[in-house]
Amino acid sequence: MFENALQFYLNNYTVQGLVNLGLIFIILALTTIILLGPQKKSVDDGVHPLFGRYTGKIPNLISLLRFPLGLWIFCVYYFPVLHNSLASFSMHLAFALICILDSLDGRFARKWNAVTEDGKSLDPAADKWATFCLAATAYVYGDFRWWGVAIIFGREIISMVQRYRLQRRGEDVSARWLGKIKAGVQFTVLYMFLLRIELLPGTIFLEVIARALPAGLMLWATILLCFCTVISLFPFFKSFSYVNAYTQSQKSESNRPWYILLIPNLFTLGNYLCGVTAVYFAMPGVEVQHRSFVVLFWVLSAALCDAFDGPLARKLNAHSDFGACLDSSTDLSTFGLATAVIIYLSFSELRGALSFLGIALAIIYFLYVHLRLAHFTELAGQKEDKSVKSDFEGMPSPTGAVSVLIAFTFFENIYLLAFAIVLISMLMYSKLDFVSHSNSIHHKLYQYLLIPLLLTGFALLLVLIFQQPFVSSHFSRELSVYFRLCSWLLALPIGGYILDAFYRTYLKGK
Repeated sequence: MFENALQFYLNNYTVQGLVNLGLIFIILALTTIILLGPQKKSVDDGVHPLFGRYTGKIPNLISLLRFPLGLWIFCVYYFPVLHNSLASFSMHLAFALICILDSLDGRFARKWNAVTEDGKSLDPAADKWATFCLAATAYVYGDFRWWGVAIIFGREIISMVQRYRLQRRGEDVSARWLGKIKAGVQFTVLYMFLLRIELLPGTIFLEVIARALPAGLMLWATILLCFCTVISLFPFFKSFSYVNAYTQSQKSESNRPWYILLIPNLFTLGNYLCGVTAVYFAMPGVEVQHRSFVVLFWVLSAALCDAFDGPLARKLNAHSDFGACLDSSTDLSTFGLATAVIIYLSFSELRGALSFLGIALAIIYFLYVHLRLAHFTELAGQKEDKSVKSDFEGMPSPTGAVSVLIAFTFFENIYLLAFAIVLISMLMYSKLDFVSHSNSIHHKLYQYLLIPLLLTGFALLLVLIFQQPFVSSHFSRELSVYFRLCSWLLALPIGGYILDAFYRTYLKGK
């Protein structure tokens, strides 16, 4: 009976995968139950019934366990003798334990009053080691990109230096919330690359799913990982504190249910994902017609998501400090970093090679977006009533990003493009009085002319983007004309928006 069941298990891949996954979940559940222990008898109780007087050392031991587990994952792929089903299962189990132990060390320390300064440093160090092992394995034996590895390693080296400097100054070096999100995205994406490696026999059915994913989707996931990695580095620098500091409001924190609070944050997340998608279509290895218009569409989609998250939060009374912080970091990612990368990639495509002018313009543009967001956060902190939406000092970063990409659809001369990018960058950090999108609907110029033009251009662009794969080559020239019409429909309201800012700043008072 047992032999028949074992033979059925070995011969049926689906059953084998389900059983192995179930076994992993059981091990994780038992690990969680044993480590966290029973309900505490009192708040001040700091003695785990199983570990006794060694309770204070357990969180650090949990963190230290992730070091050999990360190394084991690399060894399973490195040594041919381990290319068998048992070692493959142990690799999946090691990865699952790394993920659960990453959560349990902090939870254990907080529950049993075992938080230490050493633990605050050891936890991110264990995360870095696990990420190093996963990234090295995915690059050496899989199809993970070299620039992804470079970004991961560069980020971790810089963060370690900054963490050491902060620790010497007596400042908090515990993991930031962006760092936790970064670790989750990194582990997920790198694990997907490990599942695609064909050196090991499949022991859970997830390998089949991962290997069936298209290469384009994995490239998009790599870009997502890189952006999460870079953005998580900024809070280590004081000038970028606005992406990590919650914006406190005079109004009390919303007491709405979590699913109501989630609605505006979903639009913020859509903003971020649209920015990642824009960079994906700007990559030279991605084959796409009318590239500049496709990239413009996705950044414009991100801008529309950004336009809705704030009003929705106020309308639903779903404002939260986390949502405000998430919005700032997303704006810096999409309208700052992503657009800067697109500027560099677009210039390199125009030049047919590495463009140092593109690098310089990308840096200039990103710095102005950073200055604009930092200044905006400072002004927002000075407002007495933060629930009232005020106008902007300087062009909003979403408008700046869209304006820059519209310029790429009009000009091919690199010097005209460079002039346009620098001019738009300066407008974002200017003293001009730009009306906010929430207040613009109360002005007739926007209500009856500029906003309808903008929405018409976006709607036409939406139709053309998703129709172009089905348009025959006989209409390719006409399609290009239609795309340029979209650019005019978008450029006219943005131009009117800038002119109105000059009027409100210099002429309206007179």
